Amino acid sequence: MLDQAFHRPDLAAIIAANYEVVHVDIGKGEKNQDLMQKYEVPMKRGIPGLAVLESGGKLVYSQKNGEFENARALSPDDFLAFLNKWKPRTQNR
Repeated sequence: MLDQAFHRPDLAAIIAANYEVVHVDIGKGEKNQDLMQKYEVPMKRGIPGLAVLESGGKLVYSQKNGEFENARALSPDDFLAFLNKWKPRTQNR
């Protein structure tokens, strides 16, 4: 559901200009747990899990409270607000 939302034309433009989306396969919870821990995305909150990093790899946001666990109930405005909140303040591209 989250991936579908990120492909909406209005959101896709913001993502393309400000983000590099990386999908991480966690299997049934047995894969890539090192990344989940490193980027502070708790498996117990369910999937999808999100982390936002600066271009240098510094963690700036982690979905620690399950903000997107009920992605189906979120409106396009909710996704837009999230993307606008965490996009880089200045673009270095």
